[in-house]
Amino acid sequence: MRTPLTPLQPAVEHGFRFEALRYGPATGFVPEPIDLRVLATPREAVRAIRVQLRANHLFGLTPREPIRAHHWADQGGWVQALGALHRGEPCGFTLMLRGGRHIEWHVRPLTYVSLGACTHRRPTPLPIAQNYV
Repeated sequence: MRTPLTPLQPAVEHGFRFEALRYGPATGFVPEPIDLRVLATPREAVRAIRVQLRANHLFGLTPREPIRAHHWADQGGWVQALGALHRGEPCGFTLMLRGGRHIEWHVRPLTYVSLGACTHRRPTPLPIAQNYV
């Protein structure tokens, strides 16, 4: 038996585009994506930056950068970023690596259209004409 297809219903969604990009002289400073995703809330987006800052390998950073990363991730530097996202503004953080390389984290609010299954009552079929002349 064939199951009827569920109609797709477009919905306007709001989210936050999270991206982590690495730049280096070997790539001509063209960004190399490390992480790209859409997150639902400002808190999730800022948390993603904080987690990745804590996970960075300290030996690749210039001497001052671990202090900056720790301050931003654990000492409240992220609060301004959270506020910016709640106001609908982008935010980000950059770390300098040895050899002139750097990593950037960006979060931008976005609006997009998603297609999901229609959850409301199925439309009633049109009546079929019984008599043709």
